[in-house]
Amino acid sequence: MSSKTNQYTDYINNVRGKVLLGCDGYVDETFEIVSERRSLSDFTAMKKLRNFAELLTERADGGVGLEIVPKRRCEGGFGINTARITAFLGIDSVVPGLFGRSEIDPAFTEFENVIDLHSLGDPALTIALEFGDGKVLMSNIEAVSSLTWGDFDSHFDPSQKKDLFSGVDILGLGYWSLTADFDAFFEGFMKQYENGKAPRRMFFDFADIKKKSKESFEKSLNLIRKYDEKIPMTLSVNEHEVLEVFLRVGVDCQTLEADTFIPALKEAREKIGLNELLVHTPNFAAASNATDGEGFALQERQTEVVRTAGAGDSFNGGYISASLGDLPIKERLVIANAATAFFVTHATGPSKEQLIEQIDAAADK
Repeated sequence: MSSKTNQYTDYINNVRGKVLLGCDGYVDETFEIVSERRSLSDFTAMKKLRNFAELLTERADGGVGLEIVPKRRCEGGFGINTARITAFLGIDSVVPGLFGRSEIDPAFTEFENVIDLHSLGDPALTIALEFGDGKVLMSNIEAVSSLTWGDFDSHFDPSQKKDLFSGVDILGLGYWSLTADFDAFFEGFMKQYENGKAPRRMFFDFADIKKKSKESFEKSLNLIRKYDEKIPMTLSVNEHEVLEVFLRVGVDCQTLEADTFIPALKEAREKIGLNELLVHTPNFAAASNATDGEGFALQERQTEVVRTAGAGDSFNGGYISASLGDLPIKERLVIANAATAFFVTHATGPSKEQLIEQIDAAADK
């Protein structure tokens, strides 16, 4: 183990806290596309998302016939994918969401003993086409989009709700673009702390920002901004979403080059009026924090990828875990990058020991 890794070891081995992450739930049915078939059992899968895009463009005036092969049926969604990382690191992880109405769906059963699941109904369905460098997610979001704060509020009696929100260090709310009642969920979460001790941070993943109107985007940001002084807010976006954020708040930057990107990230955070703006990409992670300033950490692009769906949530889980203490911003990004790298190459979350080993192998730490 390198001397640089030692600074992370004590933190990871001793991290403690409670996180509450909601309120979605998907079953992902993942497929790969056959590029060339040689026999019943021997075929080559399409490796790159760009190849799929080029094929669609090439045949845009006609039809496209594809053979797909099932790869896995598994859990999906912000709550469960983010909590996989926090829970595997020994953090108390509470996840209300859609995991099965009468019983927990088999896609989630492996988490029943490590995550405190509270199911509000049946999950939504996502069809995922997975490639070595990315994925296409097609979701029937009816189950998630029709879930309201009223449903959540009536599901728990007052004492259950008190237990749910008591002692929470970090709150997380995901997939704004897929949750029709997102603003009501946010306000409902905030009301739980009108008279009690507030969490140290609230964490958001907006997902596909382009899907939502300018008015809806600004309404949600105004609402979140209102509570930022009481509970510091973190907005997490990927490399595509951050450029859309820049466009929507009037920041002149459409490149990911560090020398121009980092100042633009700070400008965007200040214009939005949030405590922290966080960006994750396959090549780097960056953050701007009102107190800690800006941070940047290179991420080695992984070559032995076995799963990409859930990579961004794994980053979020790593960053939330790293935010439970007093680590500097660069170290928080390094831990989040390591959680992502382990997930995409192992299709699961790392243990404490595995996360430390992943950090030790990283080029930028």
